[in-house]
Amino acid sequence: MGRFINSFEIDVPSVTADLYDIDPQPNDNYSLLNAHATILERNVGGRARWYNQGGRHYIAVIGAERDYGTIQSADGAELEFAHESDLDFSEWSDFKVLQEALIDELKDDLETDDYWYDSTKNTFYHEDREARIEGYDVHPGVEVRISHHDRPLITLDPTLGAFGSRTLADYLNDPAWGIDRVNDELVGRTFIYQTSDRASCTVTGVFENTTVSEIPPGRFDNETLDEIESRHGKEYADRIDPSEPTVKIQYGNSDWYPAAPSLLLFAPSEDRPDEISQRATFGPQERWQKVEDFRELIGDISIGSIQTDISPSPVRDGISAYGYPVLTFGDDPSTEMAIGRPNISFNGSELTQEYWNPAKQGYLEEVGPRRTFDQDFSVAVLFPEGTEDEALSAYQQVREYVEEHLGLILSDRPGRVNYEDPREVEEWQRSLEDVDAGFGYLPEYDEDVYHKLIEILEGKPLQSLTATNLRSAQRSGHEADVISNTAVGLGVKLGVIPFSIENQLDTDAYLGLSVTGRDRTVASGVVVSGTDNQILYQTEETNPTGRSTVTNQGMTKQILIRAVQGAVNDPRSGFDQLSSLTIHRNGYLGDDEISGLKEGVEYLKSNDFVTESFEWVGVDVQHSPTYRIYDDDGMPDMGSYAQLDDETVLIVTTDAPRLGEGTPQPILCEISVEEGDFDIYSVGRDAFYLSELNWGAPSKGIKDPLTVYLTRRMNSRLSHDRVSRLTYPPF
Repeated sequence: MGRFINSFEIDVPSVTADLYDIDPQPNDNYSLLNAHATILERNVGGRARWYNQGGRHYIAVIGAERDYGTIQSADGAELEFAHESDLDFSEWSDFKVLQEALIDELKDDLETDDYWYDSTKNTFYHEDREARIEGYDVHPGVEVRISHHDRPLITLDPTLGAFGSRTLADYLNDPAWGIDRVNDELVGRTFIYQTSDRASCTVTGVFENTTVSEIPPGRFDNETLDEIESRHGKEYADRIDPSEPTVKIQYGNSDWYPAAPSLLLFAPSEDRPDEISQRATFGPQERWQKVEDFRELIGDISIGSIQTDISPSPVRDGISAYGYPVLTFGDDPSTEMAIGRPNISFNGSELTQEYWNPAKQGYLEEVGPRRTFDQDFSVAVLFPEGTEDEALSAYQQVREYVEEHLGLILSDRPGRVNYEDPREVEEWQRSLEDVDAGFGYLPEYDEDVYHKLIEILEGKPLQSLTATNLRSAQRSGHEADVISNTAVGLGVKLGVIPFSIENQLDTDAYLGLSVTGRDRTVASGVVVSGTDNQILYQTEETNPTGRSTVTNQGMTKQILIRAVQGAVNDPRSGFDQLSSLTIHRNGYLGDDEISGLKEGVEYLKSNDFVTESFEWVGVDVQHSPTYRIYDDDGMPDMGSYAQLDDETVLIVTTDAPRLGEGTPQPILCEISVEEGDFDIYSVGRDAFYLSELNWGAPSKGIKDPLTVYLTRRMNSRLSHDRVSRLTYPPF
């Protein structure tokens, strides 16, 4: 069996950059710095990029084909050759020069093959439409990443892009839409900015009283039309109706820029038609063939006078598979579930990877949960008008499963409330203090209704079931599965632990940290015990961060301190102090966050919440990296990993052996900061093990480690305008 990844080594000779000094210095004006780089490229050839050395801005040129001493540049600045500098690609600032040069060369080379580049998505799309589906033009593309993991790599991953035929101006001018509906439904969505860059962007607002012929509020000095002409050229500015309203757009996490709605083409990356998503689901062989075809198309890449050599074969080193964890069920006595041992849920035959996830449900029903408690819970049933009998019938099935298999006693005669009747809700809420949890019965899943129920319950545990799911399951003969998953979800929210991974993880505790949002961006944290996996702490209130997806130093410090204090003070934890901690950041730890974590650790040491020899590691966890792991024999096994370098590992955490189609996308874990002795193998293994703790639906796998899975879902709830408190793990 041979595994490999969709990355190819790039052999780059030693590179010396010519550094040009800038007079006067531009003070972090990156638009001006980019203009200087463009002017230098026209004069000396090669590729140029702004570069900082010794606190001073330069323009670095690699592969220069001509010599120039001094060049007159934009805004009257003078660019003068200063000195040469040997680039060290292990340094991010040096590698960035090579990275952008390679992408720029690819853009020029592939333009002749009718490809255009979306810089926000790092994807080359072909001009020829592959299909038209429900009003969207579907174009084939390949995401391209240039990275450095002990050596330069180019990574290729095929995809499809869906582009609408209507601009934002079309929606604004449509009587059925207008500005109010656009603000409600299209702000926050993805568009393609139809300029020379054709990059994806997010529309973040529409100015009702500011046209493109006026100066937009904020940091800009020029009219929007002038800004567009300055950034993208006169040909694009001339396409715009001067009476159009100014629109705010963002590229990734950038500051906002003014734009014109007639240049913004709707291009949904989420909520696009299912047929498009299904069409983009490539099996391993088909996906790999597309990778090989694109690799052959790009060949090798020249940067001016510099010739690189891209390996024809993918990276195969550092790739293996983690063993599966041992899961513990039951309390007295306990029972372990492990690969190769008798599967008590299926005739005692040897448990194999193929039956791993289904066996979890079977063990839970045969043996019982790892932790439960003898306690009665008062549950209320919330339902819409005309469905009370259906709701109560479904609740009784859930209650019976909970009592039989999880050991909790739920209300036989539950409270009940029609959540569509404001007066009934208001009257019922007077006795809310006597209610432990809610069972919500919805006609179909609706985000707004779900968050309305959380608001009604004031953050107390809520488990929902939709009539559409239940009826579909009844027709297909899978009603028992829906009831069991709903029941286990409710039990877990009340504190049940179905199974655990005990004494197999490397640190005392695991802190999940996520900063995302919907109506507002919030920061959330959760602590999972490394010894028995109990949830020892979670943020219950909203922690707003404005529009930033990175918290400030103070908030990060506060979340860490409260999380560790909560974990140590929890009587179930068994800890007087923590001696070690792993922090899983959904996405990337920012510099301010790292500073906040370091300050928080010092506070915790000085107040005896952690030991003096306390070790901790911060790990970036990327949910959807460009990388994929392949196998010569077909589908890679769950637990397959690829160690890219001493700080980075890819892990296939999805239930790979059971996937009927598609190619599993791994998570990527990268050590961002550490104080102690940690290795990436163990960091990756722990993330894989924690992804096995899908207590809300044991028969299904989850992609992220539990720490990230929960905080992502906490953010989804707490960032909604209706929700101000959440007291339970939102499985």
